[in-house]
Amino acid sequence: AGTCPVCTFRNQPDATNCAMCHKVLKLPQGACPACTFVNKSGAQACEMCSSPLQAGGDETTKQRRATTKQINATQAKLRKHAERVKSSKGESKGRGTPVFAPGAFRALPIVTTEIKSKLTATYTEAQSLLNSFKEVRDMKDRTNTRPAKDFILSTLMNGLPLFKDKPKINEEVKFCLNYVFHKIIREKNTNRKKALTIELAEAFHACQAVQQRVIYALFARLANIELDFRRQILKAVSMFKHRALDKALLTAIRSNADPHWRSALHCAVFEDTGIEVDGYDAAVMDKDRRRLTGAQRTAGVDAFLKFFSANEFITEFVEDVNQAGSNSNSYARNFDLSKMYAWASKQNKAEFDPHSIYYDDSKAGEYLRPQPKELRLVQPYLSPRVAREILRCLRITT
Repeated sequence: AGTCPVCTFRNQPDATNCAMCHKVLKLPQGACPACTFVNKSGAQACEMCSSPLQAGGDETTKQRRATTKQINATQAKLRKHAERVKSSKGESKGRGTPVFAPGAFRALPIVTTEIKSKLTATYTEAQSLLNSFKEVRDMKDRTNTRPAKDFILSTLMNGLPLFKDKPKINEEVKFCLNYVFHKIIREKNTNRKKALTIELAEAFHACQAVQQRVIYALFARLANIELDFRRQILKAVSMFKHRALDKALLTAIRSNADPHWRSALHCAVFEDTGIEVDGYDAAVMDKDRRRLTGAQRTAGVDAFLKFFSANEFITEFVEDVNQAGSNSNSYARNFDLSKMYAWASKQNKAEFDPHSIYYDDSKAGEYLRPQPKELRLVQPYLSPRVAREILRCLRITT
C-alpha cells in the first residue's frame, strides 16, 4: 500500500500523492476524476475544468471528456516532444520533464458569477462607442451589405445565431461581449480604445466561429483585474492553447488566413489528443469547416503538440512575473503579483513554501537572471523550479 506505480517510491499508506514524483495515488473527497482538483463538498461540477462531479451531469460535457487512456497517451507524446527539445539543447533527459496535466486539457472556465454581477454596458453605451470611430462605422459584415456594428449590437442583446439551440453558450457569449464593451468604454487611452474597438468590429467581417473566438480572446485579455490568481493562470493557459493552434495551422497547413481550416484543425486536436481549445463548439458547428487530408491531420496535430509545451508556458509565466514595473503600469503583465502572493500565503506549507516566490540569494543559479537588489523581498520573483511548483499545485502541469 502506498507504492507509486510510476516511480515505485514507497509512500505512507494514506498518501494521496507520491512524495517523489507527485503522481496521484488516490483522489481525496471532492476531487475531480478528470483533473484531480479538490472541490468544495456538494459541488455539482468541477470548479477547475467544469467536469460533472455528480451523476446526471451535462451530457455534452460527458461526451467530450477525454478518457484517462487518451490523456496518458497524449502526455507521453508531449513528453517525447519536450525531451527532443532538451536533447537538441544538449540537456539531459529525465523523468522530471514537465508536461501539461489533465487540468489543462479541458476548456478552462474563467467566467464567475462575482464578475458578472459587477459589470454592465448598456445597448446605448455600446452603440455610442461603435459610432465614435469612422473605421467601425464604415465597416461592413461578411457579405459587404450591412454595417458590421448592427451585428455586434445584435450579438450583445441576443447572442450569436450559430448558438441559437445552445442557450448556455450564448449566455456566455453575451456576458463576455458585455464585459468587453464595459472595459473598452472605460479605457482612458484613446488610441488603445480605438484599436480594441476596431479589433472587435473586424471579427464581424468574418464567420461566427471567428466572432466567438475574438470575443473570448478580448475578454481573456481584459479580465485580469477581476480574476483571482488561479483564474489568471487558467486564462493564460487558454491563450497559450490558441497560440499553439495558430502556429500549428501555419506550420502544417500553411494557411492562417482561412478560419475554416482553423476550425478543422481545432476539432482534430481535440478528437486525436483530448486537449480542448476554447471555442470548440463553434469550430464543430462551422458549416464551412474544411476537410483535412490524413497527412494534414497528422502533421497539424503533431505540430500542435510540439507548440503546446509546458516548458515554454513555464518560461512565459516566469518572464511575465519577473518583468520590472508595477501592475498598473504594464499592459503586458498577465499575473497580478498581489494576487499571486495572496494565493501563495494560503497554501499548505508542507506542499508549497509561500516565501519561495521571492528571490533567494542562496539559490541564485536557479534563476534565469538575478533580480535587481532593490526589489528583492519587495516584489515576487520566480525561478523556473518554483514556477513549476506553483503550476503543479494548480494541477496545470506535472
